Amino acid sequence: MGLKKNLLIVDKNDGNRKILREMLYNTYNILEADNSGDAINMLDNETEKIACIILDLVTPEENDFNFLETVSESKRFSNIPVLVATLDNESESEKRCFELGAWDVIHKPFNPEIVKLRLKNIIGRSEINALERIKYVAEHDQLTGLYNRNKFFECTRKLIDEHEDTLFAFIHCDIDRFRLVNSYFGEEEGDKLIKFMGRNVKQVEKRFPFCTYGRIESDVFCVVVPYFEDVVEKAIKDFTEALINYNPSYYIEPSFGIYIIDTRNISVETMYSRSAMAAKKCKDKYMTYTAFYDNGMAEELFNKQELINDMQEALDNEQFVVYFQPKYSLKKKAFCGAEALVRWNHPRKGFISPGEFIPIFEQNGFIAQLDYYVWEHTCILLRKCIDLGLNPDPVSVNISRVNMYNTRLVEIISLLTKKYNLPNSILNLELTESAYMDNPDTMIKIVMALQKKGFVVMMDDFGSGYSSLNTLKDIPVDYLKVDMKFLPTGKSNGRSEKILVSVVKMAKLLDLPVIVEGVETEEQKDFLESISCEYVQGYYFARPMPPMDYEEILRESVMA
Repeated sequence: MGLKKNLLIVDKNDGNRKILREMLYNTYNILEADNSGDAINMLDNETEKIACIILDLVTPEENDFNFLETVSESKRFSNIPVLVATLDNESESEKRCFELGAWDVIHKPFNPEIVKLRLKNIIGRSEINALERIKYVAEHDQLTGLYNRNKFFECTRKLIDEHEDTLFAFIHCDIDRFRLVNSYFGEEEGDKLIKFMGRNVKQVEKRFPFCTYGRIESDVFCVVVPYFEDVVEKAIKDFTEALINYNPSYYIEPSFGIYIIDTRNISVETMYSRSAMAAKKCKDKYMTYTAFYDNGMAEELFNKQELINDMQEALDNEQFVVYFQPKYSLKKKAFCGAEALVRWNHPRKGFISPGEFIPIFEQNGFIAQLDYYVWEHTCILLRKCIDLGLNPDPVSVNISRVNMYNTRLVEIISLLTKKYNLPNSILNLELTESAYMDNPDTMIKIVMALQKKGFVVMMDDFGSGYSSLNTLKDIPVDYLKVDMKFLPTGKSNGRSEKILVSVVKMAKLLDLPVIVEGVETEEQKDFLESISCEYVQGYYFARPMPPMDYEEILRESVMA
C-alpha cells in the first residue's frame, strides 16, 4: 500500500470536520483549518504535500469565496483541487464556486462512497494536469510559450526526416544590441519586446504547410520552413517592418541568418550554428538584415575557434608582444612619445595581425585581459626607460569598450601606475569615438574621473562615427586622433584636404592638439605641416617596433 496523500479540510465547524475526518482517515492524512487565514498559512508551508482541499460552504461567507479564488488563481496553488461542500438548496453558491475555480461539489448529508470517489477522481485529474504541466514547462519557453531550444531541435529533426523531398530553410533571427534595450528601458520592456517577437514568429504557421519554430535563448528565435524563396522573403520583410515600427522610442535592427539545408544528415545543432554564422554577417551593416550561409563561413569559424582555444595560453606564455609606434612633433621635428600596439607571435602561425584577433577578443570579453597585459607591459617599459635615464615621453595605450564599462577602470589603471611608481601623466589613454557614442553619459563620467587622477585622455578614430561633432561637444578629451581616411591619397583630393583643414582649425579653437595617424608619404607630411597640424604618426616616420628598438630611439634622442 502506498503512502497516504494529505487532505486539508477547511471548515469553521468542528463537528463537520470530525465527520469528514472519521470518514476519510483510513485513506488520507487529515489536516484541518477552521478559517481561511490558517488554511493559506498551511498551504504556504505544505504546498507540495497537500493533494486536495475540502472547503465547507454550507453557510458561505465572503472570506470563503476569497479563499477559493486565491487558491485557483495562485500559480503555486492552482493545481491543488478544491472540493466544495454545500447544501442541496444552495444552487447560487454552487454556481459561484465553479466560477471561482472549484473542481467539484459534494452535498450534505455526505455519502461516504460518493465523497471518496469524487476525491479520487479530482486528485487523479490534478496529478495528470501536474504531469502535463511539468512536460509543458520542460518543452516550452516560459515567456513566449514557444518551443524551447531542446524541443525545437527535436521537432526540427522529425520534420526534416518526415519530408525527405522538401528543401528547408533554417532561419536564425535576433536583434542587434538587444542588451541595450534592457539597459536603457528596463527588463520589463525587454520582456515585452521578446513576447512581441514570439507572436510574430508564430505567424509562420499561416504561411507554410508545415514548419517548426522556437525561442533558443534571450532574443534569439529560429524557424525551419520549406524554402519557397518568395514566401520566405516576404515573411522576413514583414517581420522586419514589424520590429522597426514596434516602438518609436528606439531603433530596432534585426538580423536574419539563413541556412538552406543542403545536407540533411548533419545535426540540428550544426544547422543552427550555420544559420547563426550567417546572421553575424548582418551585424553593424546598415539596412542589411539578411545573409545566407556559405561554406567559407565554416572555415572562418574554425579559424576563429582556434584563436579562442589558444588565447589564454598565449597570454600566460607572453606570446603577445607589445610594439611601440613613435609619434612625431612637426613643430619640434622630433619624436615625442608613442602608441603601444599588440602583436601575437603564435608558435605555429607566426605573427598574427591585430585585425584578426582583436575583434574576436572584443566579442568574447578576453580583450579586457589583453588590455591589462598591454597596459602593464607599457608601464614596465616606461619604468625601465626612466631608470636608464632616457627621459621617455608619454606613451598611449588603448582602452576597449569592454573595459570602459568596468566600474573599477579608474582604480585599476591608477593602481598600475602606482605599482611601477609612474606619474599618471606619462600613461596616456586612447578611447575610440564609437565607444563614446554607445553610452555618452557613462563615458563623460569616466573621462572626467581619469583626468582628475592626472591621466591624459585621447579620442581615437575621430571622424569615423556618425556624430563626431556632437560627441566632441559633450566629452572633455585632451587630444584628438584623426582617422587617416581624411588624408589625401595619390592625386590631390581637394575635399579630404578641406575636411582635414576644418578639423584642425576647429580643434585649435577648442585648444585641442591633433594627432593625425596613418601618414605614409612626404606629400602628406608636407600638407599637414602647411595646415599647422601639431603631431603625426605613421609609416613615413616609423613603423611599430619592439621595445628594444624603441629604447634605441630614446637613447639617440638623449644623445642628440
